[in-house]
Order: sequence, then C-alpha cells, then structure tokens
Amino acid sequence: MSKGRRSSFSIPAAIEKLDTGRKGALAVMAGSRPFKERYKKARAVTEAIDDLAQDLTGDRERFWEKVRE
Repeated sequence: MSKGRRSSFSIPAAIEKLDTGRKGALAVMAGSRPFKERYKKARAVTEAIDDLAQDLTGDRERFWEKVRE
C-alpha cells in the first residue's frame, strides 16, 4: 500500500473556489422547484460549503449576502 500524498492548499484560494461553487448551487436552487430533489441537493451543497467556511475561517456566514442598513 503506497502512502498518499497530502497536497498543501491555500485557504484564500479554497475560499474563492468555494464562493464560486456556492453561487452555482444558489443558481440551481433559484431555477428549481422548491423542495424537489434538485433543490434539496443544491441546498445540501450550500450547507456543506457553509460548514467548510466555518471550519476554515470561523465564519459560517462568510458567503451570505449582508443586508445594508
């Protein structure tokens, strides 16, 4: 059994890619019927990305749009 290589990654680069993926999942949700399978899968992706944002940055709401007051 060979040893697996662990590649290093840049948190800022990973966050940028997660942002792109989350926006894509939100677009799928916007074009889907609420609570159908495709919508549920896209929602699961956004939740997983939010979980990763929490793990990487400490801010689960990193990608959430902020409401201007």
